[in-house]
Amino acid sequence: MQKIIGIISILILIAGSAVAADYWHFGMGLRGTAVLPGDEYSNALGVGVVASFGDPDSRFTTQMEIDSWKVTYSKDLPGDGYGALEHEYSGFGAGFFEKYRLYGFGSKISGYLIGGLGGYFLELKREEPIELVGLQMRSQYLHPRAMTAGGTGIDTRISQNITTFVEGRYVYIISGGEEDKPLIQGYLGLKYLF
Repeated sequence: MQKIIGIISILILIAGSAVAADYWHFGMGLRGTAVLPGDEYSNALGVGVVASFGDPDSRFTTQMEIDSWKVTYSKDLPGDGYGALEHEYSGFGAGFFEKYRLYGFGSKISGYLIGGLGGYFLELKREEPIELVGLQMRSQYLHPRAMTAGGTGIDTRISQNITTFVEGRYVYIISGGEEDKPLIQGYLGLKYLF
């Protein structure tokens, strides 16, 4: 794990210094997020914001991202006598990522690799029986966790200032407990380049 973090850190430093002169370019975008949070949880949907820095025609660009996702599902807990209880699993994350453009498929489409570091606030809530009240949603845990992520995607330039992208990532929760499984995330987004 330390080697992975070291490699990602070196890539970010090299990329940042290689294109420092071109960082007056700025992009801002919105994206839809689909998350597979592990076998015990249902798939989640959410939204995110992306800010990119760097020349969009260069090999390297830096991104700052914020994501939020949530899923509500029912699950039987053995021995509680209530049957299927409602659960809510959610995440709020932020991170810095370095994007490396691999190959251009013509002048408007390009494939890329992306990797970086960040953090998540993960929360699990579930219905619990409360005397005289019945069932009430209660938090089982809410905790901050460090994460690292890597993935690949495709950018498509619609015009000089507008791009769309589709991307897939594997997110490893570095300081996670047993309940914090790695996440597989998919993104579909639109970005405006200033």
